[in-house]
Amino acid sequence: MPHVTLEQARAAKTAALRRFDRLPSLVGVGVTRVNGEYAVKLNLREPLAPAAAVPSEIDGVPLVVEVVGSIRKRASRP
Repeated sequence: MPHVTLEQARAAKTAALRRFDRLPSLVGVGVTRVNGEYAVKLNLREPLAPAAAVPSEIDGVPLVVEVVGSIRKRASRP
């Protein structure tokens, strides 16, 4: 049985949005699974500056940071 519930992860996602919304490289925040546990994932356009410390968890939920690059809308198919 997972230690972190989906509801806890969703609540932590909301907290992460409030806490990290001013990061210039933030392109998205989501819920993911890591080793069978729910976690919050910060998607970044580029790596954070060394001085920008991000905690390993938020409200007891693991926090994963991944540099995914720029997010662009895909062209629609005809």
